[in-house]
Amino acid sequence: MSDNPMTDAFDAAEDEQNETNKGDAGDNFDVDRYLDALNSDSAPKDKTVGVAVTTETHAFYHELQNADEVEVNPAQSVRDHLEKLAHRHPKVFERAMRKLEIEREF
Repeated sequence: MSDNPMTDAFDAAEDEQNETNKGDAGDNFDVDRYLDALNSDSAPKDKTVGVAVTTETHAFYHELQNADEVEVNPAQSVRDHLEKLAHRHPKVFERAMRKLEIEREF
């Protein structure tokens, strides 16, 4: 049980869905559709992820953003890393996308 009742509800709904789908020959959840949209340039960037950093890291991040001689986008680098993690941990990514689908239904 977590501290977040919404997470508990998502987990319960996922467990219920898994029980319902046990008789199915295969799982038809299309993870690739979500992987394609995960870090898409055309997808709107309307959500933020909060990551706690030290004052030094924060200052460095902003300096990277503002430096003309540095050809890196720190925010895009974070998004790229999250995409790599999604490929490295497909079950966790699929669980997140299933929860997202449940959330969108409500």
